[in-house]
Amino acid sequence: MKIDVHGHALFAEAVGKAGKWGPEYKQDADGRWKLVVGPYEVKLPPQPDGVPFDPMEDMRKNWDPAGIVTKLDAAKVDMAAITISPLFYFYWAEPEIAIPFAQLQNDLMARDSKRYADRLFFLATLPLQDPAASVAEIKRAAAMGAKGVNLGTDDFGGKNFDDEAYWPVYEALQEHDLPIFIHPYPSPMASGKEDRYNLSWVLGYCYSESVAFAHFTLGGVLDAFPRLKIYITHGGGMTPYQLGRLEQARTTGQPGVKAQRPIYDYMQNFYFDILVHDLKARKFLYDLWGADNLVVGSNRGGWDWADGFKLLDELQLPSAEHEKIQWRNAATLFNLDLTTIPA
Repeated sequence: MKIDVHGHALFAEAVGKAGKWGPEYKQDADGRWKLVVGPYEVKLPPQPDGVPFDPMEDMRKNWDPAGIVTKLDAAKVDMAAITISPLFYFYWAEPEIAIPFAQLQNDLMARDSKRYADRLFFLATLPLQDPAASVAEIKRAAAMGAKGVNLGTDDFGGKNFDDEAYWPVYEALQEHDLPIFIHPYPSPMASGKEDRYNLSWVLGYCYSESVAFAHFTLGGVLDAFPRLKIYITHGGGMTPYQLGRLEQARTTGQPGVKAQRPIYDYMQNFYFDILVHDLKARKFLYDLWGADNLVVGSNRGGWDWADGFKLLDELQLPSAEHEKIQWRNAATLFNLDLTTIPA
């Protein structure tokens, strides 16, 4: 059994459905295609000379659920999570745009997760700039079969996870037993500022993931909601390597710290994937976090994709611990019904 919990789906039906924010595909003067989300642009990989390229067809082939299932077949992966692209979180957009767009994305993911129920499960997006609308969407998504929620890391219309405006959101998640999937979004989304080398992806994501961990722990969220389960992508960012520094912040009484327990006590609430590209760093992650709270998440199709199951093999773990990371932890975390998968 192989379960991959980190991957994104794109839907042709969502293109152009967010008002002034698009999203849409355009060509530069040199003919190179780009995805445009408001003022933010992402250049697509260049195509070989003379090879025609249709971005909508590429989306259908590689990013919609039918294309994803084809890739799972080729990779011999049994089951996978789908989430929206972090480019489409729209926490910076007007609620009258962001709320219906989130609903549309969830409708599309629910439709195709039902169509491929033995292969895919979806994690719903929320319009976090509006906590009340987010609570309503949790209830609606749970009724449609969502196995969790997919959230950014910080700055949700000026609020963060430790803001008590989100207490009703956490209450709803605990009520429906839905875990949180944390994935960053590029920091210049709303401004369109230049993102040299895509550093907001390459390094900024790791920082943002660590910020999210800090907000949940230092901010007292997990003292108020101890049953929350939180999966953070990319090996938890910098968190495993700076856990002692976060504990130092707690013990020295840094301003506003609300954590009631040592930071190490909250580790049981967090799951990290093993998408860490250096084997020594990955071994440290395993040594610190343990097999019970690690999963495989490969970011299928993303710039930093790596075969998560190969990364797991390289750790050379005992078979029982290997199996936990390969699928058992994911099945437990997301309450998956594995009887739907053919033997």
